[in-house]
Order: sequence, then structure tokens, then C-alpha cells
Amino acid sequence: MPDPFDSEQGERARQTAMRLLAATGGAAGDFAAEVLAGRRQAYELLAHRPVLDEFVQEARGWWQIIDALPAEDRQRLAADAWSSLERQVDELATLDVDDAVADLEELAALRQAPAPPERRPRDDDEDDDWSDRSYMEPL
Repeated sequence: MPDPFDSEQGERARQTAMRLLAATGGAAGDFAAEVLAGRRQAYELLAHRPVLDEFVQEARGWWQIIDALPAEDRQRLAADAWSSLERQVDELATLDVDDAVADLEELAALRQAPAPPERRPRDDDEDDDWSDRSYMEPL
């Protein structure tokens, strides 16, 4: 079976995957940004310890899900794995990556933004209660 990534379409899919990954941030996203900048190679991804740790943790979750499936479903998934990979490469190669990257960057920014501190609503008559107020809090 030919490798679906050993083609022009496969290379477009690889570049799209790296752009999507870079937009998500984290160790894998940082590594993907290095690949896109030409400082690293995509095949080094799983040799990069922080990325490997993320991958192993996520893979354990997938293994548990797959192991919980009935044997017939696991056999069907195994039989369809290659065609599924080819389909995913095709989808990545034709994806409108700019829109997807913008969406991912927006989500990553929301995830990284610190949540505003929660304050309980105060009634007007609580102005004289200084015990729970910071001395820097405006009046």
C-alpha cells in the first residue's frame, strides 16, 4: 500500500496539519510552529519529549475507549483504518485552512485568557464593611 503522505496532496495535508496544530498552542503547537518555520522536521515530533508526553496521555484515553468496544466493532475499525487514513489525508489537503486556523487561534486565546476574579455582588449598605476589601480597591 502506498503511503498517502508520499504525494503532493499528502504534503499539503501535512502542512495543513502542522498549521492547525501550531494554532492550538501547547507543546505540540510550539513544535509545529518550529516545523513551519523550517527549524524542525515533522518526523521529529514524537521524539520531542513534551509532545511525546502529551501524545502518550491522549493515546491512553483512546486505547481505553477502543478496548471498551465490542470485538466486532474493533475488527471493523481495523479493517477500515487504511481507507479512513486516506480519506482524512484527502480532507486535510482540501480544507480551508485559513478559516480553521483563525477559529483555533481564537479558541486557544480564550483558553489561555485568565478568568476574571469572581466577586460577590455587594449591596450599597456593605460599603462600610472593610474586612474583605483590599486596601488598593477603589472606593
